[in-house]
Amino acid sequence: MIKTYQNTSYTKVGSGPHLCFLHGFCEDSSIWENTIEYLSKTHSCISIDLPGFGKSKSEKFETITGLAQHVFQILQYEEIKEPIIFGHSLGGYIACEYAHLYPQNLLGLGLIHSTSLSDGPMKKENRKKAINFIKKHGTDDFFQLFIKNLVAENNQLLIPKNLVHVIKNTPKNSIINGMKAMMNRPDRKHILPLIDYPILFIIGEKDEHYPKHEIFNQASICKLAQVNVIENSGHLSMMENEKDFLDALQQFVLFSEAVNASHDI
Repeated sequence: MIKTYQNTSYTKVGSGPHLCFLHGFCEDSSIWENTIEYLSKTHSCISIDLPGFGKSKSEKFETITGLAQHVFQILQYEEIKEPIIFGHSLGGYIACEYAHLYPQNLLGLGLIHSTSLSDGPMKKENRKKAINFIKKHGTDDFFQLFIKNLVAENNQLLIPKNLVHVIKNTPKNSIINGMKAMMNRPDRKHILPLIDYPILFIIGEKDEHYPKHEIFNQASICKLAQVNVIENSGHLSMMENEKDFLDALQQFVLFSEAVNASHDI
């Protein structure tokens, strides 16, 4: 069922324990369609079109902190108090900020091709260059490179046409504001060893967005962590290797629920 809260569009389906899904930069909630179809048989799944993207593209994309607060408000509106939140790339940054702001309101945190770290100097410089390029030349050339880098080289044909359409229809202001927000987001690595619930890290075997050693280093300081390296996958393992991706998420959901049950004993 498609619903809205303060002009932000989201979908809620299924019943049972709650799972929340946050998409990545220039995407929308459609990247989770098959994931939700699979998991909504046993769980209540909510997927949000973040402000500035998808069906919420008329809304302004602001700060990562502001978006985390907005996600919290939507979940409170739906009376969802302790979800497991999964965030892809940008969505993972928002999920980390959510965990920082509301540490008692989660049963699990899933970072899908994402990181708790802030941008390093080189990444910040690259984002500045991209912003200046888009301001001067528009978005066409940017989109061409962006889409190509989403998946492994041998998986280019696996990018769905509807996702390409969503990306290419992302407003210019959303791209610029989103890049600024990502560039200025706070580092949240320090919260990882403080978290008592499980944290999931999904890495694409061929994903070049985040060095694998950085992800393993983050997992190593968590109290409870699950790490899955998805074979033959770049930055969109939910589409490049759906079976292994779904297996990893299901394992993590069971892991998180088992941990929560042990706390209640």
